[in-house]
Amino acid sequence: MAKAEPAPTAVPAAAPAEPQVAARAVTRLQYAIGAVANESNRPWAGSRQAYVLYDPILEQAIGIDGKTSQYVPELATKWEANDDLSEWTFWIREGVQFHNDWGELTSKDFLHTSEILTREDSRLGTGRFFTGRTDLVGSDQFFQIIDDYTFTVVFHEGGEPTTTFDAEFIMSNASSEMGPWSVDFWESVGGSGSIYGCAAEDAACQANLEARERNLDEHGMQGTASYQYLELVPAESFIIEKTPGRHWSQDADDVPAEDPDFQEVRIHWVREDASRHAALLAGETHMADLPLDLQKDASNRGMKLIRSQFTANNFFVFFGGMYLGDHPDDVAAFDNTVPWANQEHGILIREAMNKAINREELLEQLYKGIGELMYVGYYHPSHYGWDDSWPERYETKYKYDPERAMELMAEAGYSESNPVRVTVQSYVSPGESEMPQAMEAIANYWQQVGIEVEIEDLDGATVRQRYRGREMQHRVWPNIIIYFPLEYGVTNLLSNLGSGNAYKDNWTNEMASQWRATTDDDQRDRIAREFGNYAFENYVNLPLFWFPHTVAVDPTVVKDWVYPGSTVPRGGHLHNVKAAAK
Repeated sequence: MAKAEPAPTAVPAAAPAEPQVAARAVTRLQYAIGAVANESNRPWAGSRQAYVLYDPILEQAIGIDGKTSQYVPELATKWEANDDLSEWTFWIREGVQFHNDWGELTSKDFLHTSEILTREDSRLGTGRFFTGRTDLVGSDQFFQIIDDYTFTVVFHEGGEPTTTFDAEFIMSNASSEMGPWSVDFWESVGGSGSIYGCAAEDAACQANLEARERNLDEHGMQGTASYQYLELVPAESFIIEKTPGRHWSQDADDVPAEDPDFQEVRIHWVREDASRHAALLAGETHMADLPLDLQKDASNRGMKLIRSQFTANNFFVFFGGMYLGDHPDDVAAFDNTVPWANQEHGILIREAMNKAINREELLEQLYKGIGELMYVGYYHPSHYGWDDSWPERYETKYKYDPERAMELMAEAGYSESNPVRVTVQSYVSPGESEMPQAMEAIANYWQQVGIEVEIEDLDGATVRQRYRGREMQHRVWPNIIIYFPLEYGVTNLLSNLGSGNAYKDNWTNEMASQWRATTDDDQRDRIAREFGNYAFENYVNLPLFWFPHTVAVDPTVVKDWVYPGSTVPRGGHLHNVKAAAK
């Protein structure tokens, strides 16, 4: 296997004493989360945030250990790469059955899932690692079935095979997107053939495709996990039930046996933090994602706080309009009137907006005792490429200094009569309850140094559509991202090799290409450090914090939950939720 990514920092166990309460048994576990960016049984039609719904019913070739956050066998018993890491081979275990008697998992189901992921109308970004980011290739070039239980995946860039250290991420529970679901179920309605897209003029094909999509809407994906799909109630909830019979993991000797304590789980979305808090206290829900202030209040009122095993979430803010490269789409989207993107003085404004934020105060308010400063966007001390000088250099480059922030804006030609203006995009996503509070605080810091701020409260899907469409001029937006592999996280956000469009210029585009083409560990470490120093010196974004995911639970219903926090749903591994009473 390729060299493993270092594990994120472990989080100390929560300190509050266990409340002495009478346990009560429930059949349906109620879990309240913030509003999802999209809700659909069509995985290609939304963003990765929707995998908070799919993760409990789908499994992956590679799992994530709930305690160590390391890659471990799941549906694949082993996997390996060729010498240049462009081709990866997976051996999947025999005898794994799909839900509702849809047969045995085989290589064709992985092929089917990759076809769905890379549909022409797919809104997911990960599939482009298979197909290439510019000159898209077909499944015959990126996926080969060797036999029923063996397949290879070849990763592409610009239409050609490319080195991919991210293969384990893409094929694992960390990404969640390549969780296979039954192709036989997909093809059980409509005409013959494996149909994933149709020409507009092909009426018969369109009819077959629409029949399959309606079937998927009604019955959900048929996966292999220890929970299976029960019902999706639009604008309300997603309900799963314990898979009948004996789950395959109970007969395997290389994975923990899964036997969930709860017969059903209802994941319901409640946008308002106060409403989730009130429902938890009233016993109407048993687990809830809450911002830190309400976590504390819930704890004081007898609820229990359970934290992820690792400091796996990183929080930073992006400057919109940073389309500084020569790519035609970037040239067309670039607006030199955006203060922080201006070619002459933009760096002064980016430095000023960073220095105007009191990170230490905000860290104390949001993540007291459990968070840590992030000195460079996405870099953690456990990553390769880390530069030990960043914490010391932070003191002069980034630390709160409102007077210097105002001086920098004056040097750039801005004043009370000609202020810097910014629109803050604020939104709620599952596991990210504190984002609106943080953005309100940041807006207040900026206003104190004379920046005019407008806050837009949006849904995550709208924000995603804007940044992917290069429509973030004069805007900033926050994101809380899990502990992805460093190469994937950085190059996806800061170059044209990804869809994040958070920052890109000719230097980052060139270095990202070198990074992805290099297999030598020393060279990769050097490039990663150079990339980090470039981001640090040029204020390419506003780095904030690293912190664990925390959920508040009713201790009369939930005893414990061991989960890593480093998977896309953050609160994944729902089969590990332990009941206070059975």
